[in-house]
Amino acid sequence: MQILFISQFFPAPNAIGNTGGTISNLNMLRVLAQRYAVTVLSFDPSTHEDMFAGESFRVFSHPAPAWRAPDLFRHWLDFVRTKTRSRIENTTPPEAVIATTSTLAAFDVCPPDTARVALVRAYENFGLRCPWVPARQRINLGKLAAVRRFQDPRLMRSADAVLTNSSFMRTAISDRFGLEPGRIHVLLQACDVNAGVSAAPPRTIGFVTRGPEKGLVFVLDLARRSPDLRYLIYGHDRDRPDFVPENVYWQGWASDRDAMFASARLWLVPSRWAEPFGRVSIEAQAADRAVLVAGTGGLPETVLDPQFRVDGFDAKQWLIRLRSLLQLAPVELQRNGARIRESFSSEAHDARVLGAMERILTGKRAKADA
Repeated sequence: MQILFISQFFPAPNAIGNTGGTISNLNMLRVLAQRYAVTVLSFDPSTHEDMFAGESFRVFSHPAPAWRAPDLFRHWLDFVRTKTRSRIENTTPPEAVIATTSTLAAFDVCPPDTARVALVRAYENFGLRCPWVPARQRINLGKLAAVRRFQDPRLMRSADAVLTNSSFMRTAISDRFGLEPGRIHVLLQACDVNAGVSAAPPRTIGFVTRGPEKGLVFVLDLARRSPDLRYLIYGHDRDRPDFVPENVYWQGWASDRDAMFASARLWLVPSRWAEPFGRVSIEAQAADRAVLVAGTGGLPETVLDPQFRVDGFDAKQWLIRLRSLLQLAPVELQRNGARIRESFSSEAHDARVLGAMERILTGKRAKADA
């Protein structure tokens, strides 16, 4: 059976442009390819088909033109429909089309018997009224909605099923688009970070930044209040401010996630928005490190021990808690790491992905036969 996956963004494995969402997409496709013939249609200019030569799925790259805003508004939806229709007409019709949030227009050209599956890992198609992000981001979401001619609600409701990454997102999607919760499938995230093999460096705190909503300003404030601690900041250099406290060390982008998580004893995830999930949290814990996450969005679902979560953004409370976590015995961190690796194992992830797809396809066939 054939599955067609359509995405505007599809960076190569370990590429600098990867996010938690693109990593999760790759993990999902590798699992689906164990049972189905999976084809990827990418509109990403960075996608080169030879980068995926060793994968069990096929990739076809059709980079979108470098349109500016007016042309994006005029052409984007028709571009998605045209490229999707061409791919479907030149091969066996797929049993399912999985479209990411910016490519939902593909549903308009799906054959009637093809299951339409929306993959939603964040808020890109929630529009200006999205209550889970800061005001600045709502404006950006409004612009994206305009580019897609405000078609996302209609296209979301036309989907036979939705795949997402947390129970929080399941509720958010149901509330925003008026979908039955039963149509929304939560996929466990796979975590392949290895258990820590080296002792955690004392008094060292790690943080991964990717935009202001991740909480960089808050982390720098914590660093100023705790000059005796050492802070390692990973992420894109474009986020680096002109001045940082002397105890902050900017590490830049890290492609070796095992080495990155081994570099600090405690990892902070103080996201100032409702984070859809929180891959950094589960990966740090899987590496036998402590974490401290904000009690917002899907982040609470990433911790099994309540001491690793704090509500609100009172810097004094965060400092009290993080100093306590820095004193945790290695055996306690190892015990928590083992629980995380079991809960977010590849086996659990694979079973959830394959089970969800089987239910979606079975439901579509039953509807067609009715």
